[in-house]
Amino acid sequence: MAAVMVVLALLVGGGAVAFIVSQSAGSDAPPAAGPFVTPQPANPAAVFDVREANGASLTLLSANTEGEALTATLQAGATLEAFVPTLASRIEAGHWLTFVGEGDPVRNYVIRQVIAIEQPGAPQADGLARSPAGFTGLELLSDPGLLPILWGRVESVAHYDDGGADIALAGPDGPITVRIFAQVPLFFVEPYDSPITGGDRIATRAPAGASPASAEAILVSPQGAR
Repeated sequence: MAAVMVVLALLVGGGAVAFIVSQSAGSDAPPAAGPFVTPQPANPAAVFDVREANGASLTLLSANTEGEALTATLQAGATLEAFVPTLASRIEAGHWLTFVGEGDPVRNYVIRQVIAIEQPGAPQADGLARSPAGFTGLELLSDPGLLPILWGRVESVAHYDDGGADIALAGPDGPITVRIFAQVPLFFVEPYDSPITGGDRIATRAPAGASPASAEAILVSPQGAR
Protein backbone atom coordinates (compact mmCIF):
# COMPACT_ATOMS: atom_id res chain seq x y z
CA MET A 1 0.00 0.00 0.00
CA ALA A 2 1.49 3.30 -1.01
CA ALA A 3 1.07 6.31 1.24
CA VAL A 4 -0.64 9.27 -0.34
CA MET A 5 0.23 12.73 0.93
CA VAL A 6 -2.28 15.50 0.28
CA VAL A 7 -1.18 19.06 1.01
CA LEU A 8 -3.65 21.94 1.12
CA ALA A 9 -2.34 25.49 1.46
CA LEU A 10 -4.72 28.08 2.84
CA LEU A 11 -4.27 31.84 2.63
CA VAL A 12 -4.88 33.58 5.92
CA GLY A 13 -4.82 37.37 5.90
CA GLY A 14 -1.17 37.66 4.95
CA GLY A 15 -0.20 34.33 6.50
CA ALA A 16 -0.91 30.73 5.59
CA VAL A 17 -1.88 27.39 7.03
CA ALA A 18 -0.70 24.14 5.46
CA PHE A 19 -2.71 20.95 5.97
CA ILE A 20 -0.78 17.72 5.39
CA VAL A 21 -3.01 14.66 5.39
CA SER A 22 -1.52 11.15 5.35
CA GLN A 23 -3.76 8.41 3.98
CA SER A 24 -3.34 4.91 2.61
CA ALA A 25 -4.19 4.12 -1.00
CA GLY A 26 -3.53 1.48 -3.61
CA SER A 27 -1.99 3.85 -6.14
CA ASP A 28 -0.18 7.15 -6.40
CA ALA A 29 -3.40 8.98 -7.35
CA PRO A 30 -4.87 11.13 -4.60
CA PRO A 31 -8.23 10.01 -3.19
CA ALA A 32 -11.36 11.54 -4.67
CA ALA A 33 -12.53 14.61 -2.82
CA GLY A 34 -15.71 14.16 -0.85
CA PRO A 35 -18.52 16.70 -0.68
CA PHE A 36 -17.75 20.02 0.99
CA VAL A 37 -19.58 19.85 4.32
CA THR A 38 -19.27 22.13 7.32
CA PRO A 39 -21.17 21.74 10.60
CA GLN A 40 -23.62 24.26 11.91
CA PRO A 41 -23.17 25.02 15.62
CA ALA A 42 -25.82 23.23 17.66
CA ASN A 43 -26.46 26.20 19.93
CA PRO A 44 -27.85 29.56 18.76
CA ALA A 45 -26.13 32.77 19.84
CA ALA A 46 -27.23 36.32 20.56
CA VAL A 47 -24.42 38.73 19.61
CA PHE A 48 -24.23 42.39 20.64
CA ASP A 49 -21.86 45.31 20.22
CA VAL A 50 -21.50 47.26 23.48
CA ARG A 51 -22.11 50.98 22.93
CA GLU A 52 -21.81 52.02 26.58
CA ALA A 53 -21.12 50.29 29.88
CA ASN A 54 -21.95 51.54 33.36
CA GLY A 55 -20.93 48.69 35.62
CA ALA A 56 -23.28 45.78 34.88
CA SER A 57 -25.66 48.02 32.90
CA LEU A 58 -24.93 47.85 29.18
CA THR A 59 -26.32 49.72 26.17
CA LEU A 60 -26.24 47.23 23.31
CA LEU A 61 -26.84 47.00 19.58
CA SER A 62 -27.56 43.56 18.14
CA ALA A 63 -24.89 42.34 15.72
CA ASN A 64 -26.89 39.49 14.19
CA THR A 65 -30.47 40.82 14.02
CA GLU A 66 -32.23 44.02 13.02
CA GLY A 67 -33.45 46.20 15.86
CA GLU A 68 -33.03 49.21 18.08
CA ALA A 69 -30.42 49.58 20.80
CA LEU A 70 -31.39 48.07 24.16
CA THR A 71 -30.24 48.38 27.74
CA ALA A 72 -29.58 45.27 29.82
CA THR A 73 -28.28 44.81 33.36
CA LEU A 74 -26.23 41.63 33.67
CA GLN A 75 -27.01 39.32 36.53
CA ALA A 76 -24.48 39.05 39.34
CA GLY A 77 -22.23 36.01 39.14
CA ALA A 78 -22.43 35.53 35.38
CA THR A 79 -19.42 33.59 34.09
CA LEU A 80 -17.27 35.58 31.68
CA GLU A 81 -14.95 34.12 29.05
CA ALA A 82 -13.00 36.10 26.48
CA PHE A 83 -11.84 35.78 22.89
CA VAL A 84 -8.16 36.68 23.39
CA PRO A 85 -5.58 37.06 20.57
CA THR A 86 -2.41 35.06 21.09
CA LEU A 87 0.35 33.15 19.24
CA ALA A 88 0.73 29.58 18.04
CA SER A 89 3.57 29.16 20.55
CA ARG A 90 0.91 28.83 23.25
CA ILE A 91 -0.78 25.78 21.71
CA GLU A 92 -0.24 22.53 23.63
CA ALA A 93 -1.43 18.92 23.48
CA GLY A 94 -4.99 18.61 24.75
CA HIS A 95 -6.13 21.98 23.40
CA TRP A 96 -8.98 22.14 20.90
CA LEU A 97 -8.57 24.02 17.61
CA THR A 98 -11.27 25.19 15.20
CA PHE A 99 -10.23 26.69 11.85
CA VAL A 100 -12.80 29.24 10.71
CA GLY A 101 -13.12 30.42 7.14
CA GLU A 102 -14.94 30.33 3.84
CA GLY A 103 -15.20 27.56 1.27
CA ASP A 104 -16.56 27.11 -2.23
CA PRO A 105 -17.96 24.15 -4.22
CA VAL A 106 -14.53 23.23 -5.64
CA ARG A 107 -13.05 22.83 -2.15
CA ASN A 108 -10.91 25.94 -2.05
CA TYR A 109 -10.61 27.41 1.42
CA VAL A 110 -9.70 30.76 2.89
CA ILE A 111 -9.02 30.52 6.62
CA ARG A 112 -9.80 33.75 8.44
CA GLN A 113 -8.87 32.74 11.99
CA VAL A 114 -8.12 29.88 14.35
CA ILE A 115 -9.97 29.49 17.66
CA ALA A 116 -8.34 27.55 20.51
CA ILE A 117 -9.92 26.20 23.70
CA GLU A 118 -7.50 25.32 26.49
CA GLN A 119 -9.85 23.12 28.51
CA PRO A 120 -12.31 21.65 26.00
CA GLY A 121 -15.21 19.43 26.91
CA ALA A 122 -16.20 16.40 24.85
CA PRO A 123 -17.38 17.21 21.31
CA GLN A 124 -21.14 17.57 21.00
CA ALA A 125 -23.50 16.51 18.21
CA ASP A 126 -22.04 19.03 15.75
CA GLY A 127 -18.53 17.62 16.32
CA LEU A 128 -17.29 20.74 18.11
CA ALA A 129 -15.99 20.94 21.67
CA ARG A 130 -16.99 23.69 24.09
CA SER A 131 -15.16 25.74 26.68
CA PRO A 132 -15.97 25.29 30.40
CA ALA A 133 -18.69 27.97 30.05
CA GLY A 134 -20.13 26.22 26.99
CA PHE A 135 -18.76 28.29 24.09
CA THR A 136 -17.12 27.18 20.82
CA GLY A 137 -15.89 30.71 20.04
CA LEU A 138 -18.00 30.71 16.87
CA GLU A 139 -20.75 32.53 18.77
CA LEU A 140 -19.01 35.87 18.22
CA LEU A 141 -19.03 35.56 14.42
CA SER A 142 -21.77 37.75 12.96
CA ASP A 143 -20.84 36.96 9.33
CA PRO A 144 -22.96 33.94 8.21
CA GLY A 145 -20.39 33.17 5.51
CA LEU A 146 -17.78 32.17 8.10
CA LEU A 147 -17.97 28.54 9.18
CA PRO A 148 -15.75 25.94 10.85
CA ILE A 149 -13.62 24.29 8.14
CA LEU A 150 -11.53 21.92 10.24
CA TRP A 151 -11.45 21.14 13.94
CA GLY A 152 -10.09 18.67 16.49
CA ARG A 153 -8.04 18.02 19.61
CA VAL A 154 -4.28 18.63 19.54
CA GLU A 155 -2.34 15.38 20.01
CA SER A 156 1.17 16.81 19.78
CA VAL A 157 2.87 20.05 18.75
CA ALA A 158 6.34 21.16 17.60
CA HIS A 159 7.04 24.87 18.08
CA TYR A 160 9.42 26.94 15.95
CA ASP A 161 11.54 29.94 16.91
CA ASP A 162 9.64 32.15 14.45
CA GLY A 163 6.36 31.62 16.35
CA GLY A 164 4.90 28.98 14.05
CA ALA A 165 4.05 25.38 14.92
CA ASP A 166 3.44 21.94 13.44
CA ILE A 167 0.40 20.37 15.10
CA ALA A 168 -0.82 16.77 15.03
CA LEU A 169 -4.59 17.06 15.22
CA ALA A 170 -7.27 14.42 15.73
CA GLY A 171 -9.47 15.82 12.97
CA PRO A 172 -13.08 14.96 12.12
CA ASP A 173 -11.96 12.40 9.51
CA GLY A 174 -8.83 11.12 11.25
CA PRO A 175 -5.29 12.33 12.01
CA ILE A 176 -4.05 15.42 10.22
CA THR A 177 -0.89 17.50 10.50
CA VAL A 178 -1.42 21.25 10.52
CA ARG A 179 1.33 23.83 10.05
CA ILE A 180 0.40 27.23 11.47
CA PHE A 181 2.61 30.16 10.58
CA ALA A 182 3.18 33.03 12.99
CA GLN A 183 0.98 35.48 11.04
CA VAL A 184 -2.21 33.43 11.38
CA PRO A 185 -4.91 35.19 13.49
CA LEU A 186 -5.29 32.95 16.54
CA PHE A 187 -7.64 33.44 19.51
CA PHE A 188 -8.03 31.55 22.78
CA VAL A 189 -11.37 31.24 24.56
CA GLU A 190 -10.41 31.64 28.23
CA PRO A 191 -11.70 32.93 31.61
CA TYR A 192 -12.09 36.70 31.79
CA ASP A 193 -12.13 38.90 34.89
CA SER A 194 -12.06 42.41 33.40
CA PRO A 195 -15.18 44.60 33.17
CA ILE A 196 -17.14 44.73 29.90
CA THR A 197 -16.60 48.15 28.29
CA GLY A 198 -17.85 50.18 25.34
CA GLY A 199 -16.46 48.84 22.07
CA ASP A 200 -16.53 45.21 23.23
CA ARG A 201 -18.65 42.55 21.52
CA ILE A 202 -20.48 39.96 23.62
CA ALA A 203 -22.34 36.74 22.87
CA THR A 204 -24.65 34.52 24.87
CA ARG A 205 -26.13 31.10 24.22
CA ALA A 206 -29.62 32.30 23.28
CA PRO A 207 -31.66 33.04 20.15
CA ALA A 208 -30.42 36.03 18.15
CA GLY A 209 -31.58 39.31 19.69
CA ALA A 210 -32.39 37.82 23.12
CA SER A 211 -31.38 40.12 25.97
CA PRO A 212 -28.28 38.97 27.90
CA ALA A 213 -29.79 40.19 31.20
CA SER A 214 -30.44 36.67 32.50
CA ALA A 215 -27.44 34.98 30.86
CA GLU A 216 -25.41 32.71 33.14
CA ALA A 217 -22.38 32.81 30.79
CA ILE A 218 -21.13 35.53 28.45
CA LEU A 219 -18.39 35.39 25.83
CA VAL A 220 -16.56 38.70 25.39
CA SER A 221 -14.47 39.91 22.48
CA PRO A 222 -12.59 42.86 23.99
CA GLN A 223 -12.32 45.99 21.89
CA GLY A 224 -9.90 45.36 19.01
CA ALA A 225 -9.63 41.61 19.58
CA ARG A 226 -11.69 40.43 16.57
